[in-house]
Order: sequence, then structure tokens, then C-alpha cells
Amino acid sequence: MADPGTTRLSFLLRLRDHADTLTWQQFHERYGELLYRYARSRGASHADAEDIVQEVELGLFKALGGFEYDARKGRFRAYLRAAVVHAMKRRAQRQDREPVALDPQRLDYLTSHDEASSDAEWERQWQLHRLRWALRSVAGHFESQTLRAFELHVLGGLSVEKTATELGLSKASVYQARHRVLKALRERLAELDPDGDI
Repeated sequence: MADPGTTRLSFLLRLRDHADTLTWQQFHERYGELLYRYARSRGASHADAEDIVQEVELGLFKALGGFEYDARKGRFRAYLRAAVVHAMKRRAQRQDREPVALDPQRLDYLTSHDEASSDAEWERQWQLHRLRWALRSVAGHFESQTLRAFELHVLGGLSVEKTATELGLSKASVYQARHRVLKALRERLAELDPDGDI
């Protein structure tokens, strides 16, 4: 797993070294699931979503060779969203010339780069990504039952009652698990990602 304590800028700067396979593996571990989930949420099949992740990572691999950080150019998460949208758009355009594997009627990802910040699904996936990423870094501080209750209730959207029943816990235990894990996540995210851009 990628070190959650790695700062975004130092992490991106290490990615400039194309021979640094460990950092590229960490990038995939950190962002691959986000890119995959977003592509799937926009109608891509499992196989297409995996290809889109590879295309985004390859594009980033090529682009970062001469990378110099400039905060005025925008946030990294907006760049990632634009990269995945463009990869999906290119894939859909290629498939217009080939036998169709993606259903164009289901795909709503043909949006412009300017719409990155107004994409509610991207924002939802981004926030879930941040939570999962931070959760991996605090997981060792909790019992597995506490984490499972949090995952089912908060990440999975299961009601307190259903979570308690499924895990054989009291409702109070589910509420307590939610409170304790959310508190740890807030603290960890404030420490690691104060600007919400990891």
C-alpha cells in the first residue's frame, strides 16, 4: 500500500523518475481504484474501466517527465478527472469506428474539462477515495468489528439497525464505531490532506 503520509507534491515529483517502479506502483494503489470506480459509474464495463485506468496512468507517465509544479494551473484532482474523462471520450470515439462494446446511450462522460469541478459523481468518488485512503492509514488502531461496522454503515450506506443485526452488535456499538472512526479519519485527513487534494 502507498504510504498515506507521502505529500502530494513530493509524490508527484518522484513520479518524474520513470525508473522508480515502486512510486508508480504506489500511484496505482492510491489512485487506480478511484479512476476505475469513476469509469464504472459512467457506464464503462469492467474491462473497459481497467483499460481506462491504464491509459490514464500511461498518459501521466508520459506527461510527468518534464513536470514542474505550478499551483496556478489547478488542482491535481481536477487533472485526474480530466484525464479519465478524456480517456473515456477517446475510447468511445475509437469504438464509434469499431464494433460497439460500450453503450453510448449509457455514457454521460463526454463532458468538457471545465465541468470537472461541477461533476457530482466525480466529487462523490473523490471523497470516498479520500475516506478509503485515510481509512487504510488508521485501520490498525481499531478492531476489525469496529471497522466492519463503519464500512457497512458509513461507506456501504446500510442503516444502523441492519448493520447491528448483520454484525451481531447493539445499535449503540454501531453509533460508537461510526463516531470513533470518523473522528480518527477527520484528524488524519486534516494532517495529511488539509486542502482535500490527495
